[in-house]
Amino acid sequence: MRRRFGVRARLVAVLAAGGLIAAASLLGVFRPLVLSNLEYRSGRGALETARVAAATAPADPEAWGPWARDLAGLLPGHVVTLVRGEPGTPEFRRGCEAARVPHEEALAALVEGDRLVVRDGTLAALARLQGPSGGRALLAVTAVRGAAPGSAPVWSLWLWSMVLAFAVAGAGAYVVAYPLLVRPVALAVAAARRATWTGPAAPGGDIAGLRDHLDALARAEREANRKAERLAVEIRRMREDLKGTQATLLRAEKLASVGQLAAGIAHEIGNPIGIILGLADLLKDGAVPAEEARRFAGQIHEAAGRVDAIIRDLLQFARPRRDEEARADVREVLEATVQLLRPQKRFKEVEVRTDLAEGPLWAEIRASQLQQVLVNLLLNAADAMKGRGRVTVRAWRRERDVFLEVEDQGPGILPADRERVFDPFYTTKAPGEGTGLGLPICAQIVGIYDGDITADRAREGRGACFRVRLWQAG
Repeated sequence: MRRRFGVRARLVAVLAAGGLIAAASLLGVFRPLVLSNLEYRSGRGALETARVAAATAPADPEAWGPWARDLAGLLPGHVVTLVRGEPGTPEFRRGCEAARVPHEEALAALVEGDRLVVRDGTLAALARLQGPSGGRALLAVTAVRGAAPGSAPVWSLWLWSMVLAFAVAGAGAYVVAYPLLVRPVALAVAAARRATWTGPAAPGGDIAGLRDHLDALARAEREANRKAERLAVEIRRMREDLKGTQATLLRAEKLASVGQLAAGIAHEIGNPIGIILGLADLLKDGAVPAEEARRFAGQIHEAAGRVDAIIRDLLQFARPRRDEEARADVREVLEATVQLLRPQKRFKEVEVRTDLAEGPLWAEIRASQLQQVLVNLLLNAADAMKGRGRVTVRAWRRERDVFLEVEDQGPGILPADRERVFDPFYTTKAPGEGTGLGLPICAQIVGIYDGDITADRAREGRGACFRVRLWQAG
């Protein structure tokens, strides 16, 4: 309680100062309004007085002058002026100047019968006097400023209202501010003291204690920042070490890939080269009959063609090119590819079904490259089914992507082989039936256009499914 008293005292001082400033501001704002209201009330009273006096005026216009002088003595705090003559005459204008009313306002009062006129802060009540013989004049009753009765009580009531409003506002503000200001400050001081407790509370109240605790927290933060800077230096050093290690691992991985690629090339080319060398040795001796020599020459030509095909596939795998302006109609390319493969022997008993989404299917890839991907996938599907079964090709759009699926009814792909089917020279076919470069070439072509190709189990659970994702062309 002793610590909270300091916050309360400061709160009361702030509220008192704010209340005084607010009262002074309100006094400066409302004082002209109150004065104007009092003057307006005085003018309305003068207008009523002028109306009553005009109703009691004598019938003889000659008696209006003495009657107006007597009326001035009966109305303390008011100035009574009689404006005579016809409008526009010098006498009428002099009367308007004596009553301090504009000439136009006086003309309006003659027409309307009475009027309240404001000029230079002066309120004047005008009432028309009408004689039986047609004579007429204006009675001007002007209230003297500050002489209206009841102004002092109004001022007193207004001041007392201001004092009462200030007291109620101060009490209400304190009641509202306690849970919003006093209690949160006290709780903040307690929390800061628990976080940076260094002994008994220092003298000076809550604010001084809070300042001390915040200084302690600032010192702790600076120390934590210094530790963080040291840790950042250590992390940068460790990152540099990791970069060096990563570079070493990448070099080792590249060397391993090169070694694996070289081994695959040697394995694939070694057999046909051995056939060529063996048959060439037989032909070199010249003891082979002509028919046998022709057969050996055909075998040599076939083996050399296989070596040439392997080298061309390898070059295409190593140097795929991207066409930045390429765009292909997937529907058209697929139909052309199916027509191209249908006459081949291994597609005699293979049914190719297409399931294409409605609407245009344009992909960011050259048409010839997309056809090469489809040819490889369809040939692999036919080989997997041993030339008998159904291949389903699907194509659809989703957001910015175009998808192609080639699904067969073959034996499928083992889970252990799904990650390796796109490795160069990896194949599950019998020796001599494949080079293991078809799927890697497909992956390379799709990859240079920022797409991808994946292998999975078929939807029906039997066979394999290869899915190609490409960007939709604009």
